[in-house]
Amino acid sequence: MLKNNPNITSIRNEDFIASLKRTSFIQKIENSGHLVIDYNPKKFPFSSSMIDLLIENKFLKNSVPLDKLHNYLSLEDMQVDKNQINNVIKSLYDTNQTIANLYQKFMSEIITNHIGENAYIQKIPTNRFSFPFSKGMSSRDYHIDIMLGHPPEEINVWVPFTNSSLAKSFKILPLEYSLELLNKYNYDMQAIHHEIWNNDKLFDSLEKNSTSVDLKPGQALLFDSRCFHASVLNKSNYTRVSMDVRIIPVRDYDNLPFTYIGTGRRKSKFITGDYYLKTEVEL
Repeated sequence: MLKNNPNITSIRNEDFIASLKRTSFIQKIENSGHLVIDYNPKKFPFSSSMIDLLIENKFLKNSVPLDKLHNYLSLEDMQVDKNQINNVIKSLYDTNQTIANLYQKFMSEIITNHIGENAYIQKIPTNRFSFPFSKGMSSRDYHIDIMLGHPPEEINVWVPFTNSSLAKSFKILPLEYSLELLNKYNYDMQAIHHEIWNNDKLFDSLEKNSTSVDLKPGQALLFDSRCFHASVLNKSNYTRVSMDVRIIPVRDYDNLPFTYIGTGRRKSKFITGDYYLKTEVEL
């Protein structure tokens, strides 16, 4: 996320603040606001499917270890732009049908079973590639997706395709700390973003209270959308590849007080048929 990001939402109405103050599904079962779930990586082979997709998109000629991907790509393809997006990520905005089917099956069988109710899921999952010492990566990327227009009722799902304990480039803060931060700045997303980038004392506190998410293929992290998190500079010799997705329980979607619109370049509407799949994923 940019230091001087023009896309930080300015929403601060009563309904929005009430959503930020509510008790969420995850909050009821895990005080930290995030929980790890297990799945069978042989049944959901995301890593090998991603390699096949990279071959299909002409980034690779043959199969290679996913966590050593940086040894096989050009510097140009790995370098991130001002929005921290690289050529590999751009090529995956429209995923192939094999990946799409695998993703939807995973969300249906694994994720919705854990939240215990039907949900709408992000239409196209977001794939991330964190290459070692990638130029352009920020060190102060703490944020919540709500800053960019997402509904607070969403649940974030983070799925590593490589062993994330090797790269240690994804951090998250406890929900209690995050809620205190929101309250301290009166739920003003623009003010919070400004302070994260300009208040060294706050940044030191974020660093002190955050934890590295150390998961491996076969594990996924579900977390409350109000938990501040960050992708930071990968200082290891391993590539971190992951998928992140937002879902929203149907009950929460039906009760949204207004239509949320993303503030990024796509200006996505958080409605079914646009950002979310038209059909709800059922238990």
